[in-house]
Amino acid sequence: MDIETPKGGVERIGKKSHAVDVRGELILTGIRTLDQKLGMEMSSRKGLPDGSLILVSYPSETVIPKLFIQRILLNWAQKTQENVIFYVHSSTPYESVKRSFQAYEWDISPYEGKNWYFENMFDLTSSTMSSALKLGKIEVRRRTYAKKIIDRMIHVKENQNKQCFSVFDDLLWMKEDRLDEDAAALITFLKNTLISLSKLGGVHFFLIPQDVLDPVAERIIMNASQGIFYFTRSSVGSRIKDTFAITKLMGVAYVSETLDITPSETEGFKIESTAKI
Repeated sequence: MDIETPKGGVERIGKKSHAVDVRGELILTGIRTLDQKLGMEMSSRKGLPDGSLILVSYPSETVIPKLFIQRILLNWAQKTQENVIFYVHSSTPYESVKRSFQAYEWDISPYEGKNWYFENMFDLTSSTMSSALKLGKIEVRRRTYAKKIIDRMIHVKENQNKQCFSVFDDLLWMKEDRLDEDAAALITFLKNTLISLSKLGGVHFFLIPQDVLDPVAERIIMNASQGIFYFTRSSVGSRIKDTFAITKLMGVAYVSETLDITPSETEGFKIESTAKI
């Protein structure tokens, strides 16, 4: 009797079955030194888990984290036309975002309007409207717009069968929407977002400057996120040092340590251990 129970598969009698990895798909970032940390040393499973919402927490005085995510998204755009990128910018205008790519000679012109879309939340203002019957608040512009962008990604996934990735470049608009003051509304927003992203797949980044939102709101967002990238900046003599750590990442074994992050001409960024050998 031929009985085979492959790893992750289902036991079958009299018939071999193909091994199925139920742990889920991982997506390489394209930054080799980062991908090496996304998975244990001897594991072939490396990358970011498909369908993840990753919070990027960083000090306001550095642009390195934003550039870091831009580089990862550009890698995905370059890999295939089947990858679609949604870049949602709310803290800076469109031309400023474009210049941040151009400063490092990262060319997005072959992809913009094809598989790369800039979504402008900078020109929106969160607002509340009261009806003539005084029924209270009936619209909050930025929260509604964020939901529409996620719905648009789902539409692209379902109708064009393409893999969508996104970044919401700043969560400061949550203060205008008063989401950082209303825990119940924030939890509802995040819950609906997570449900949508689980259907969508891909990888999605929320960028948030540290010590800006209410601490309770920030903790709620951290708890809801499947991953957290935590950036710090310090002075070492005359040198400014940027460091990076993966403090949470559900769905993959990862190296837990503080890492130096520096710009690199070849990959955009280079990730190195801060440990001295």
